[in-house]
Amino acid sequence: MIEKKGRGSRRSDRPVQVVAAELKGKRDAFLQTFFKRGAELTDELVSENRKLRDQIADLETENAALKTQLASDEAIRDLLRKIEALEREKARLLSTVHRQQEITHRVAEIEAELESFANLYVASFQLHSSLKVRGVVRHVRELLEQLVGVRSLAIYFIDEVERRLSPISSYGVDIAALPVIPLHDAPPGDLAAATIEKSYLTGLPHIAEGEVMTAPAACIPLQLEDRVVGVVAIYSLLAQKKEFITVDRELFKLVGAHAGGAIVAAHLWGQADGRLPPVEALREACA
Repeated sequence: MIEKKGRGSRRSDRPVQVVAAELKGKRDAFLQTFFKRGAELTDELVSENRKLRDQIADLETENAALKTQLASDEAIRDLLRKIEALEREKARLLSTVHRQQEITHRVAEIEAELESFANLYVASFQLHSSLKVRGVVRHVRELLEQLVGVRSLAIYFIDEVERRLSPISSYGVDIAALPVIPLHDAPPGDLAAATIEKSYLTGLPHIAEGEVMTAPAACIPLQLEDRVVGVVAIYSLLAQKKEFITVDRELFKLVGAHAGGAIVAAHLWGQADGRLPPVEALREACA
């Protein structure tokens, strides 16, 4: 007879070696999976750490750049402040230089005015320092030559009987070559004669403006109180003298106002042979 197996028999009734082997396999598989996952996590951590280090390095580089930029900006601000201070100092110095230039210019003007006054004083003194006609005429010539730069001139005086202007003295031009100028009938085509006649008749000086190109350069009426008694005709100037300036015109006024009277006074003194007028005559003249 075949024996029936008991109802209490189980499948787990396997050999212990088989169970141990299975457990060992599961344990090894778990450990392998665990360590593999740990290695992966370690790799991830190392990679993240590397990224963090790179970011830190970038941040440090950026921080250093920002520090450099801040230092540069501060340096630029310092430079801008220095430039602003230098600009203020420049403006102050320019203002000082401008004021000094104005002062220098004014001093030069004052010196020129003083020189002009000195020249006019010398001219006035010279015109009245001689009681001879020749001396007066020589002083007129010397003043115009030295102070103005005249190269040639002539002095015309009125002939009231013949109603004409006649040359009485010349310098730098032959007096024999100078025309006698009938009033209201100057020699035709003679520009110099026409200008001299006009200056005498009007009592207004003729003075060339700008560079002197034609003769006469100037004609100065000679006044005797309210009368015109003659003309100083300036034909040409020295090579270095190109045009008349303000002080020249002032000297012309002085010559025009004093030379005529000085010539007449010197002539009358010569006719009196140096004799002083009687006291009675002077008293009557003063009355």
